Amino acid sequence: MNIIEKTYNWKGSLKNRTSTKRIILHHAESKSCTADDIHSWHLANGWAGIGYHFFVRKDGSIYRGRPEGVVGSHAKGSNSDSIGICFEGSYMTETMNQTQINAGRELVAYLKNKYGISKVQKHKDVCSTNCPGTNFPFNEIVNGTVAPKPTPSPTPAAKPSTSGKATGTYEVTASDLSVRTGPGTNYRRKRHDELTADGKKHDKDKDGCLDKGTRVTVYEWKNGWARTPSGWLSGDYLRKV
Repeated sequence: MNIIEKTYNWKGSLKNRTSTKRIILHHAESKSCTADDIHSWHLANGWAGIGYHFFVRKDGSIYRGRPEGVVGSHAKGSNSDSIGICFEGSYMTETMNQTQINAGRELVAYLKNKYGISKVQKHKDVCSTNCPGTNFPFNEIVNGTVAPKPTPSPTPAAKPSTSGKATGTYEVTASDLSVRTGPGTNYRRKRHDELTADGKKHDKDKDGCLDKGTRVTVYEWKNGWARTPSGWLSGDYLRKV
């Protein structure tokens, strides 16, 4: 999962959240908008800026909103212990596409696992509103199954790729890049304790994902995946240095 980092100009100070007990889901009530649009709208409300912690677009891209560890402005009376996720779209009238559903499902599963929580609510569960809309696929996002996928049978050691991609030092460009046991998403993600000592230093969330900016040594390439000391990484999120 790739979370796109954003830089916002905040109005005033942000307060750290002391506990995380639930996730609250919203729709933007706009058929087409960006995280920057929402930031502008919320500034106009007199808030510090975008009130949601994450924004999921229709193309499946996930944007960082308000910093994850601070109090949001998305559900009055429920902000102090919750993470807010907003989905692009107006789901009183629209139907969400599968790409956006999959992205939301992966994000919710990631946050539930990260914080050890199970409670997920609709905005209308805690406030007098119709958000996130009658067509919002809540159960599919919250209760749908996400990888891990079955671990494949052992295969012979991978041979060096003939793709021509260079080995050497690369830098991680994603905010959290999964380390996998083999070259593909059908291989399971490694646990934090399975990483090398250096890999563990660059997995601040202890979720088996390397942090943005981590430098890794690539020994070989296979089908667009890079073999590193800790495991296999998607080459889509690596930059040669």
